[in-house]
Amino acid sequence: MKTICIKTKLKKELIEEIRIWFQTIKNRMSETLESLENEGVIVESAFLDKQGDELYLIYYLKAEDISRVYEVFNKSTLAIDHYYKECWKKYCEGREVLEELLDIDRIDNVKIVNDAF
Repeated sequence: MKTICIKTKLKKELIEEIRIWFQTIKNRMSETLESLENEGVIVESAFLDKQGDELYLIYYLKAEDISRVYEVFNKSTLAIDHYYKECWKKYCEGREVLEELLDIDRIDNVKIVNDAF
C-alpha cells in the first residue's frame, strides 16, 4: 500500500467555485467510486488549508500503486474524471508532493463492508 500527499495553491478568489467542485464530486458518488475502483484507490481525501491570506488544497491518496492511479486517471473517459481535470486546471496553481514522515494503517486488518453504497 502506497500513500501520497499533495499540496497545491488555490486561486483564493474562486473559493466558492472550489467548494462547489468538491460538493459535485460528493453528489456524483457512484461515478466517483467507479473512478476510484478503476484506479485502485483505497482512500482519497481533500482538505482546505488556510495559511495567512493564501489557500491550499491538501490531497491525500492511498492505493496499491500510485503510478497506476495516475496512468488510469489520465486515460479515463469517465465524465467525473474529465470534470475533475477541468477543475484542477481552473483552480489549482502548481503541485508539490509532501514529504512522508509516517504512514501507518490497519486497512488490511479491518473488514470493510461495502453494502453502504
